[in-house]
Amino acid sequence: MTNKCLKAADLTPDRLLDLVESFGSRDAETPHRVWLEAADGWAFDWWPGLDHDLNWCGASRKSVPERATRCLSRSSAGRLFAPHGELRWRVIPALGEGCWRTTFLGHDWTGAAMEDCSDHLQGLEPKQERYFLWGQQTAATPDEWIELRIPHRFRYPVAGNPRHVIAVVEQWCDGVGEVHFHRLCDLEPAVETADA
Repeated sequence: MTNKCLKAADLTPDRLLDLVESFGSRDAETPHRVWLEAADGWAFDWWPGLDHDLNWCGASRKSVPERATRCLSRSSAGRLFAPHGELRWRVIPALGEGCWRTTFLGHDWTGAAMEDCSDHLQGLEPKQERYFLWGQQTAATPDEWIELRIPHRFRYPVAGNPRHVIAVVEQWCDGVGEVHFHRLCDLEPAVETADA
């Protein structure tokens, strides 16, 4: 089994695009998902690669297809995740040219030209948790979930069209259960039971 690692870097936009492309193609057999947020919209979608379209969402309108590179460049924060790891970033304008503060947490990724911070994981234990996402489908949105807590409209990137979706999260906790790091691993359909 590969080692778990934590990496970090402050990147220019071009370096971030290169890193995203490298991570997104790291395991072609495993589907990747992306969450991007900007002042004018957001995307929560399957990761198609930089040269393809994402569903770009906005308040009071349906999603529109937009090139992934454009969505990524205008985002202020985002994450690209799969079971093997999560690449997360946010813009910090005070950092100047290298304003994209970027972290990776997951299975060892030797191709990432980032500072190895894995020593911060010593003494911590990873555990997986599952959380229901709060989106609700309505008669007016049979293919979308309206997330009332944010509020946003999503097409959760899950197979099929389940009524409920679960986020699989990896949390790195100390001996008393305090979470120090966490990452998104996967999304899965919730299995409905006949229990009342």
